[in-house]
Amino acid sequence: MPALSGVAVFAGFEHAELERIAASSRMIEARDGMRLFAEGDAADAVYAVVGGSGHVRIGALDRNSKGLMIEMFGVGDIFGEIGVIEGGTRTADAVVEGHLRLLRISGSTFMQVLSTNPLLGTNLCGLLAARLRRTFAMFRDATFETLEVRLARQVLYLAERDGRRTEQGLRLAGRFRQGDLADLLGATTRSIITILNAWRATGMVIYDATRAQLTICREEEFRQLVSPAEH
Repeated sequence: MPALSGVAVFAGFEHAELERIAASSRMIEARDGMRLFAEGDAADAVYAVVGGSGHVRIGALDRNSKGLMIEMFGVGDIFGEIGVIEGGTRTADAVVEGHLRLLRISGSTFMQVLSTNPLLGTNLCGLLAARLRRTFAMFRDATFETLEVRLARQVLYLAERDGRRTEQGLRLAGRFRQGDLADLLGATTRSIITILNAWRATGMVIYDATRAQLTICREEEFRQLVSPAEH
């Protein structure tokens, strides 16, 4: 089975073409903490997450070292495509959390496939539309919603994306320190801790600070925080 067969943007490709793309690319066994690229680097490759456990954190720091986590990508995702398409530089850092297998596809290979296979363009349009929709939703929430609602929405997004069911409830995959959750919203760690403590006090969530694991225990009640009129 070709390494790229589980990557959504290459859905519908012939196996032979996936093998050709992989053959001209480089496999990376990425370990926790590995920086794949930094803001300002040349955008010379697209990365596909083809295996492992964890995610790639895309984010940036301001001049005061305040963090913003823009997105997280796991198995089946690609990232780094925007800079390659526009021929610019990286606008954020990419750091591995966990252990992942990545295929580094050179910018020239990616653009050659994009120019010759319309399916990649179609799939890519769907991917970028979904990401743009999410960006708009986050911008809207930052304008109109309370920090608690914004945090609840992000927790649900992460849980629905790749969370898993346990005896205690729906658990987020991977580690999420309070600071990581704060970076998702551009908030302070102290404000996130206050919200988490309130949720824990009512039994809606369990948060293991040592393991940085968040579990939603009372899912229906938790969803009421996000859109009470719909439930």
